[in-house]
This record gives sequence, C-alpha cells and structure tokens, in this order.
Amino acid sequence: MKTVTENPNPSEALGHKQTHLRAAPRARHRFRHALASVIILVAGAGFAIFFTSNHAYIYTPSMYPTIPPGSMVFIQPQKHYHVGEVIEFRGNGLLWVHRLIQIKPNGDYVTKGDNPENRPDIFVPATTQKDVIGSVVLAVRYLGFPELIAEHPGYGLAWLRAELGFRGKLAVAILVESGCALYLLRRRKPVAGKGATGDNVPATGTLT
Repeated sequence: MKTVTENPNPSEALGHKQTHLRAAPRARHRFRHALASVIILVAGAGFAIFFTSNHAYIYTPSMYPTIPPGSMVFIQPQKHYHVGEVIEFRGNGLLWVHRLIQIKPNGDYVTKGDNPENRPDIFVPATTQKDVIGSVVLAVRYLGFPELIAEHPGYGLAWLRAELGFRGKLAVAILVESGCALYLLRRRKPVAGKGATGDNVPATGTLT
C-alpha cells in the first residue's frame, strides 16, 4: 500500500511564518513602550525631588555604615532636637550630617559620625540649635550617586563600585546589555524578500 503525502500550500505556510514574524515586532514595541514609561516616571520623580525637597547627598564615610557615601538624605526642620537624631547643621563653614549625641546645659550641641573610627566633633564656635538646618527624616542609599559622581567623578565611581558589590555589578551589567540590545533591535532595518509563490512580501525580519 502506498502512502500519499500532500504538500502544504506554500502560500498558507508563508502566511503562518509572516504572522509569527509580525508578532515579534509588536512584542518589542510593547516592551519599549513600557520601558520608556518607566524611565519617564523615574526621571520625573527625580526632577521633583531635586527641585522641591530639602535634600543633600552624602560625600564622606563619616556616617558609614548607617548612611554610606552616595546616599541622599531628606531634611525637615524641627522646633526641638533630641539626642540620638541625625541632623544637618553648619560648622566651620561647611554642612555636616552627623548624629546629635549630647546637649550640654549651656545649649551647646555635641555631634559625632556613626563611623566607629570617628570621635566627637569639635567646632569653633560650638554648634547650637541656630546652626541646625533640620533632622534627617529619610536616607536613601544610592540615590545621591548621580550628584556625587557629577561633582567628584573618580571618587563617586569608586564608592559606587564598592557599594554595589558583585550582585549589584551583575545587575548593572544586565541592564546595560539589555539597553544595548534594545537599541540595536530598534535600529535594525527589515530585510525585503519574496514569498514562496514569487509575490513580493513585506518582510518584518529575515526569513529563514
């Protein structure tokens, strides 16, 4: 007994292939749209934080490991300050973010960074409440790195590498590679070809 196998219609087979090829660009388009939306939201939030809030980025490791360099702190003025609070204040012509560890009977403030290698600060004249800008109500790691790197590129990048660790560096590498792949896909031009029946078929990719 002879078995007869019919060949599929070339036009139908090509139609199925074209459907699959058209689905891939649509998926990439949705992914790009979602990624662009996330970037816009993050950028908008960043601009809102930068221009509307009282914030500062941490430059030195004096508060490490509680608030490492590259962190962003948000400051809120208070009527009274208490021992144990982290405050932003002026001292010796600079701005400081240290912990208030003592209030002397005469009203002088004694501050110290959380870094175990630090000793209590000495300022001339001594720090008082009038020198305090506010207390730190929120500290977000990594959020201050853009400003830190912009002001001190080498120092900021060195701290960023140290803070990221192996997993962080791997995550950044994956993000960068994903961005490069997305860019290349976006710039890729379709290859024109002909269908199996000889008719011109608008190509959405390279037919194999």
